Amino acid sequence: MAEELQIRLANIDDMKNVFDLSNDDTVRKNSINQNKIEWEDHVKWFRNRIDKSHFYIVENKNKEFVAQVRFDEQLESTISISITKNFRGKGLASEIIKQCSKKSKLKNIVALVKKENLASQKSFLKAGYKYDSSENDYIKYRWENTTVYIIAEMSANHCGDIELAKKIIKSAKDCGADAVKIQTYTADTITINCSNPEFQITDKNSLWNGENLYSLYNKAYTPWEWQAELKSYADKIGIDFFSTPFDFTAVDFLEDINVPCYKIASFEAIDFPLIKYTASKGKPMIISTGISSLEEIQEAVDTCNSVGNNDITLLKCTSAYPAKLGDMNIITIKDMIERFSSQGVKIGLSDHSMSNIPAITAVSLGACVIEKHFTLDRNLGGADADFSLEPNELKSLVNAIRDTEKTLGKIDYSINKNNRKFARSLYVVKDIKKGETFTQENVKSIRPSNGLHPRYYEALLGKKAKCDISFGTPLSDTLVDGGL
Repeated sequence: MAEELQIRLANIDDMKNVFDLSNDDTVRKNSINQNKIEWEDHVKWFRNRIDKSHFYIVENKNKEFVAQVRFDEQLESTISISITKNFRGKGLASEIIKQCSKKSKLKNIVALVKKENLASQKSFLKAGYKYDSSENDYIKYRWENTTVYIIAEMSANHCGDIELAKKIIKSAKDCGADAVKIQTYTADTITINCSNPEFQITDKNSLWNGENLYSLYNKAYTPWEWQAELKSYADKIGIDFFSTPFDFTAVDFLEDINVPCYKIASFEAIDFPLIKYTASKGKPMIISTGISSLEEIQEAVDTCNSVGNNDITLLKCTSAYPAKLGDMNIITIKDMIERFSSQGVKIGLSDHSMSNIPAITAVSLGACVIEKHFTLDRNLGGADADFSLEPNELKSLVNAIRDTEKTLGKIDYSINKNNRKFARSLYVVKDIKKGETFTQENVKSIRPSNGLHPRYYEALLGKKAKCDISFGTPLSDTLVDGGL
């Protein structure tokens, strides 16, 4: 592809630039009545739709506006795409559609294309959309998003340095991760400053043995004043950026910077008021289940549903840091899919091990999200560094997951016709005279496949030849007296 594209979620300023720069009818006209509209009306329309839509801006490496893509959840997650005049006819449409559809993380997306618009039909098919149905003047195509969503968890690995945090975000993008996640809390929003024994970590196997909870969180938190800047940087380079809130104030703060989704940590997954408040914002919910009982997991799902939020991903998680392979019980993912898929819930893995095997196994079992802690260098320190992947390790994991997806492929019982010709069939292996009987000595099942199917071998034995048949002749029904 000639153009190097960058894709990010749109904001009001982006929409203003698009509106001002473009004279396209697709941007400047209301799609219902085709009347030209003013910017103020467009803002009202945009704000009314943004909660149930995903707007993406597509730019080239020179920051020139290439296209606007919208996914409208109110209209069956329908995709609409507008490419500016300067970039039409360059073969970009299918790649833009494909990349934005993957980035949207919507499970199913619908495209409605006019029957006479053959170019758009071809673009959607090339992007991976499949024909669904045809009615009136439109053809419906459908996208099923099966790509595994890979999250690089930064946590405290920024070591209190915002520039290091940006480098981690850039490295995660370069390694092929889909998102970077942080945590939004302060020591005061997650615990209290108390020295009672229960506020001390006394597990000798813990990385944080001997730490006071308040002191640990005070060292490990990500300053809130960084977070809008970090999200803006992530948007700029084209990687998703979101966070784990630990109280209501964190949710409100993250709403202000417009994160695309929320993660609930294992130890907060039983805080149903927090889950309810977070889910009420209407954004996708990712919930780790490391310390929850099955009943509590179901209650978390029900809590999201109670406020109308049905976009839920549960992460199998072993809350040990790092986790031992023998403790991970990845087969649970298969059971979780069987239990929760009927409720529309997706399943993934939050992996604290130092191996790629759990994630690859999870993907093979149907996991659609993988989360791993990530650092530039474990030697830099940071509260989570000891169980975080370095760039070469994350890149290896991403490649392994993508290769696993390719290997899993799709359900396919079709025949490889190129190799089918080398399958066995029935051949004459000795000269046979007319009227002579077919026997085990003069007929065999051998390669290649030009003769009768081997299923006819027993029916053929004892029959007579209709004519002379020479050695090496593939058998057919016409060579058998009376046929088969």
